[in-house]
Amino acid sequence: MIKDLTIKPFGKVGTYREGKVYCKIWDTDIDVALYDEDVTIEYAEKCAEAMNSMSDELIDAICRAAKKYCIEFLDAIGGASENGIDLTVPVDENTPPREMLKCFEVGTLIVDVPEDPARIGFQLSGNCDWEEEHGIEIDILDGKLVYLGEYVGESPWCDHSKESWNCATHA
Repeated sequence: MIKDLTIKPFGKVGTYREGKVYCKIWDTDIDVALYDEDVTIEYAEKCAEAMNSMSDELIDAICRAAKKYCIEFLDAIGGASENGIDLTVPVDENTPPREMLKCFEVGTLIVDVPEDPARIGFQLSGNCDWEEEHGIEIDILDGKLVYLGEYVGESPWCDHSKESWNCATHA
């Protein structure tokens, strides 16, 4: 499932492993990043399988949270047109949540060392129409959305419940 896995430089003294994996939702190959050498390929493969077998309920949760993230961000900066932001589809309270899949895309599946190898946790990071600087981060643990907001490089294993920009807990 993960192909072309190679070792890449990370900063001045480190390395990480990067490969490619097919992402079913966006029908494209995306990067897979294993920043810790203790992440096993077997665990990363399980995360890739989980990404590609997300339930409709999970995809809907991601879309609702992305919609909330978009609307809150645009409200905070004064609107899309006022800031030269061109959304792929108009986004407001009436936008069907699944339309949000047209407004963002993931480019990387990031797999950290699991706190419990019996559980599946991974992060998706990518770009979105409304927040070009920080993009979008989607953290999933055990088939549940635990964080969606700007990319902060956290882990699905962190407690995101009190983070104000976590649209997953407020969607």
